[in-house]
Amino acid sequence: MAKKQPDPQAIVPTDESSKAFVRALVERGQAVVLPPDGKLPPGATHVIIGTTPEGLPIVKRVRFSAS
Repeated sequence: MAKKQPDPQAIVPTDESSKAFVRALVERGQAVVLPPDGKLPPGATHVIIGTTPEGLPIVKRVRFSAS
């Protein structure tokens, strides 16, 4: 079985700046788990696609915010 390659567009928080960035996305509601209907709530710009061994979200940008 082939090992699944990581998504090249994913943001995997590994250093302090990327960890702070991902935490801020979650705190502001910009990173969310994709709902079953596939529609992101207003203001969400990233979906959570997994977690690191430390428990931090791995995110992927899906749209931009104009605000």
